[in-house]
Amino acid sequence: MALTAPVALYGFQLVPDVRVVTPDTGWQGWFEDKARPLIDRGIRDQHLHNPFGLHDLHEVAGRDDRVMHIDQFELSYCRGLRWLANRAAVAQVVRDVHQRGGTVRAYVGSPLVIRQSPQATYLPKCSPGSKGLSLQLRLLSRLGLCGTPRQCRCWDRLVRFHIAPLVDAGVDAIGFDNSADFHPGDCMDRLVRSLLARRTEVLIEPWPRRDRDYPPVSWIIREIRYQRTRLGLQPDDAPVESVTAKVYRSVPAADSQAGKEEFSDINKLREDHGEATFHTFQELVDAVRNDGHTPLVRARQLKAGAIT
Repeated sequence: MALTAPVALYGFQLVPDVRVVTPDTGWQGWFEDKARPLIDRGIRDQHLHNPFGLHDLHEVAGRDDRVMHIDQFELSYCRGLRWLANRAAVAQVVRDVHQRGGTVRAYVGSPLVIRQSPQATYLPKCSPGSKGLSLQLRLLSRLGLCGTPRQCRCWDRLVRFHIAPLVDAGVDAIGFDNSADFHPGDCMDRLVRSLLARRTEVLIEPWPRRDRDYPPVSWIIREIRYQRTRLGLQPDDAPVESVTAKVYRSVPAADSQAGKEEFSDINKLREDHGEATFHTFQELVDAVRNDGHTPLVRARQLKAGAIT
């Protein structure tokens, strides 16, 4: 039986030094130069990790230490990066990918950082429709009408506004960073179920909690974290053998120093627990597939033929 093709992972750098979508060619350039050649080679699935860029936490007042933001489209739009925060262009390349037989997956920050009565730092300021929504949410908050944790009136409107550029573009999957801590019937659960009802795959990072019920989502996890979970070193994580949902494992980049260090850390962890180590990055990718999981591999490595 043929092995599952890897998912092409595009990791975006800090704004404005974003190298996947560039100011000169925009989203169409990404499709023509990067996505299309891979799709034509049979690597159908294109995963955009933070499609609208990472933002320095020091430049976003009132934020914690996250750089993966749920409102990254709005943040880039406010910075004038219209070649990146461009709804029409994103929608067009999603259509182009679909016409070539591919899929587009997008991964953004966690909605769970937003409170029921949303913090001012997450209220939109610049993109179309932002000012009206912010005025509405401020009024509801002052009147105490944002709702209970299960009503989600303000939270739901705000989160849906921030992910609308992806939903409206028709992406095939939306992933949420560090978002496993939700319960049946709460705001996150209802959001996830509504996306699933649209036939949009939902990826939750990193892994299901032990003894927790979830809707039929997929899971996305870094390989080093997966190895720790498999070895029982993450006590809150569900046992690996109990998870029957689709699992995407992001393997380290073979062509970067950080990736080589992570690969070494994975092998040290396995060696410390009496398990065989991986000799090559390809061997690690094949092990992911042999487990019945899907590997996420940097697109540039797939394009170069370094990983298959």
